[in-house]
Amino acid sequence: MLKKINLQFLISYLGILPFFIILFDKFFLFQLDANIMKDFIIFYSLIIFVFIGAINWNLKKQLSNKVIFLGFIPSLLSVFVILLFLYSYEVFLLLIFFFIFQLIFDNFIYKEKIMRITYFSLRVPLTCIIVLSLIFIQL
Repeated sequence: MLKKINLQFLISYLGILPFFIILFDKFFLFQLDANIMKDFIIFYSLIIFVFIGAINWNLKKQLSNKVIFLGFIPSLLSVFVILLFLYSYEVFLLLIFFFIFQLIFDNFIYKEKIMRITYFSLRVPLTCIIVLSLIFIQL
């Protein structure tokens, strides 16, 4: 049984646990301060956003300039979001758009069959859950 579990998939799906904890607290427990909750989710979302961009990098082989550029853009956009956040702008909508655009662009990168399976079984569901969580947390 344990050999059938893909550790990367398991860890990826466990990564959405903080979103569920925040949502559960927001709608049922009411224990966390709203500002702390929103701040945490913004920074946690940025970590995920940058990680998704960096996951396309493979230092063992030559990558196309497109893949390198698309892997770097999330880091650059995250700096922009952090600066906006530090200047007290609302960044939830911006984060939602960035996740959606990242998902769309990754669709064009994942060409091989195994990568398509990963895209539809991991990237699409997780991104949808993250986007929906950000929407509900913002409410």
